[in-house]
Amino acid sequence: MMHTTTMWRIVTICALLLSNALAFSPGPRHFVHKTTHLRPEGVENSRLYNTISGRGTNTALRSAAESVLAPITTSNLAVSIDKPLLTPIEYGYRSTSPTNIWRSFLAVFLSDVFKTAIVAFLIAAGVTLLSKCLTGGAVSGVISKVYNNMSTTLKKFTAAITKSSRAKPVDRPVPMPFEGDGGWGKCTLRSKRKVGTSPFTVFEFALPKPEYNIPLALGQQVDFCCLSSDDDICMGSFYPCEVGNESGGVQRGVLKVVVPDSDSVEKNAAQVGMGNSKFIEVLKDEMRIGDEIAIKPGKSYLQYNGKHVPVTDMVCVASGLGIVPIVDQVKSISPKGSSSVKTTSVVWINENRNDFDLAMDELEKEYMKYSTKLAVSCIMDDLKKPLDKNREVEEAVPYFNAGTMAVVSGPKRFAETAKAYLNRKGYPDNCICVLP
Repeated sequence: MMHTTTMWRIVTICALLLSNALAFSPGPRHFVHKTTHLRPEGVENSRLYNTISGRGTNTALRSAAESVLAPITTSNLAVSIDKPLLTPIEYGYRSTSPTNIWRSFLAVFLSDVFKTAIVAFLIAAGVTLLSKCLTGGAVSGVISKVYNNMSTTLKKFTAAITKSSRAKPVDRPVPMPFEGDGGWGKCTLRSKRKVGTSPFTVFEFALPKPEYNIPLALGQQVDFCCLSSDDDICMGSFYPCEVGNESGGVQRGVLKVVVPDSDSVEKNAAQVGMGNSKFIEVLKDEMRIGDEIAIKPGKSYLQYNGKHVPVTDMVCVASGLGIVPIVDQVKSISPKGSSSVKTTSVVWINENRNDFDLAMDELEKEYMKYSTKLAVSCIMDDLKKPLDKNREVEEAVPYFNAGTMAVVSGPKRFAETAKAYLNRKGYPDNCICVLP
């Protein structure tokens, strides 16, 4: 059996060999930190270069960049318009100098001297460990101890793998099935409440299961059907509303709609049409909490027939309840990467100050999140007055540019006035979508 002193001599020799091997490694280098705008190779004064750099071609700058990165192929560069192609540290590490520090370390690691030192160190450490373990015990005891340690480690590893594989499933909403005759489903009236001081009421309906939601496209309504006390069939179509949704996500098991709260059928008809007005009358006066009502996905009205694609700008002009589908659109197209739309302008015009209670808070929240791409103008004015006579409307509604889509939403008379106004500002009919 080898003496312990001999073992330490071997370890010392290994350490000396390792230090000699590392002695050939060069010292640290100091890199000059600087930022340089670069363009892809082979592109002289193209639009791509101007977009990335933000300015025209600079001959001296281009020559310096090409001299630094000459041996790097552009196919390996991840280009981003909001940061340089390479960071300053990467410039230094990709230098063509033969004394590159990483290459030096790699040469040391692959050298025969370093390999020999590592092998000698492992052999010496293994022999020393075995000599201590076998001095006062049997070989079988050592093997049993090693086996038990390995078994315990394996069990812990298996338990960790099993635990990670049993992660909680993603809690996602389930699309509500509509399997009744004519594609109808049913829901239950759960509550109704006024919206602030506005002349509007929110009706909340419970879906058959709490995990259900109704998947709708932008600008798509929900159709309702019920029987009146005289057994007359009453139908209405409304845009779903997310007023008061604090979670910010898709509400499951619940459907909300907003209706005008006037006692006059004629006034309600001016807002939502005569057919919807009769349905609202039954809903307000005859439906009780817990009553069932038939529902199904309705028609989608948001369409763009313009020639300029993709749509890069949205202009939304709304009044009264017409703001409900507009808020839904703003929430959908504003997040980064969700659509091709870069800027959205919302112009909401009402005659009464209280009308703004319907969605003012929602619009303010969206503006605070996307202030760089969302503009909101809430204007109180007489709707009978021409829109081009209002200076605030003139400033809020931009003239037409290629790639712009306009959406008009509100009472029928307002929609006709707003559409004619947009035509005068250069918007063609195929770039204007009118939501009923």
